[in-house]
Amino acid sequence: MKRKVFFYLFLLVVAVALWINFSTPKKQSLLSPVVPRSMLATNLWFPEIKAGSNEDGAPEITAKAAYFVDTQSGKVLYQKNPHEKLPIASLTKIMTVIVTLENKKFDDVVNISDHAASMEPDHMLLIAGEKLTVKELLYGIFLVSANDAAEALAETSTSGRDDFISQMNATAKRLGMNDTLFINPSGLEEDNRDQHSTAYDVALMSRYAIKHFPGVVDISKTYHIVLPKTSTHQDYEMYSGINLLTTYSGVVGFKTGYTPEAGLTLVTLARVGGHEVLGVILGSENRREEARKLLDYSFSHL
Repeated sequence: MKRKVFFYLFLLVVAVALWINFSTPKKQSLLSPVVPRSMLATNLWFPEIKAGSNEDGAPEITAKAAYFVDTQSGKVLYQKNPHEKLPIASLTKIMTVIVTLENKKFDDVVNISDHAASMEPDHMLLIAGEKLTVKELLYGIFLVSANDAAEALAETSTSGRDDFISQMNATAKRLGMNDTLFINPSGLEEDNRDQHSTAYDVALMSRYAIKHFPGVVDISKTYHIVLPKTSTHQDYEMYSGINLLTTYSGVVGFKTGYTPEAGLTLVTLARVGGHEVLGVILGSENRREEARKLLDYSFSHL
C-alpha cells in the first residue's frame, strides 16, 4: 500500500513539473532566429538607432556622411547620412586587417610577391622576395596606408587573393554590414566596378577590430616607427598620416583614406574622461578640422 502511495505521489510531482515547464512563458533565447548563431559569435554591438536631426549647435561639415558614437553605451552623438552608400577608399584596409588577424598571428611571416611589391601609389616600397611579419605590414597599413602591404596580406590566404576578398565580404555580412561591398583589399578604385560602404557599416567594422584585436590600436596610435633591417628585409621608416594624433588630446588612431572618387575619409578613435568615441567621416574636403569639431561636439554631449 505504501509503495502505491509513493508511486502516485511521484507521478503527481512529475505531472506538475511538466505542466509548469510548458505553460510558463519563456524569455527569448540569445540563439533565437532573430539573431543568427553566426552573428552571436562575431558581433554583439549595434549602436542605437537615432531618429531625426542632430541637436542645435552641431557643426556644419563638408563630409557627405559622418557617424560618431560612444562605443560603451552605443549612444549616437552625431550623424549625417549614416546609411548612404559611398566609396570609403583605404578604410577598406580595416577589413583586410580583420580577415588577416582572424587567420594569422602578429609574428607570422609573409612572403612579398611581385604583384604586391608593384602596388602604388601609397606604399611601404616593399621589395619582391622580402619576408616581413604580419605586424610589420600592419604598421604599413595604419601609418602610411600601404597598398603593397594590403595586397601582401591578402595573398596569405591559402586559397588565394580572390578567396581572401570573399572572406572580406562574408565577414562584413556577419558583422551586420548590410550595405557594404569589397572588391579588393586596398580600397583602390577599379574601372567600372562598384565598391562601397556606409558610415554606419564602417563604424561596426572599426569597433569590431578595436574590440577583438586591441593590438591594432597600439599600432595605429604610433606616430613614427623604424623597422630595422633584418636578414629578410630592408629597413623601413614611417610616419603616421593621422595628424590628429599630435593635435587632439585623447586621439589614439585609427585609419585614414583617400581616392579622387571617395574624397578624404577617416576613422578616428578618441578616449577622454573614461569615454571612448568612435567617429567615421566619408567624402570630406577637410577631415582633420571636421574631425576635431565633431569630437568636441561628441564629448560635449556625453
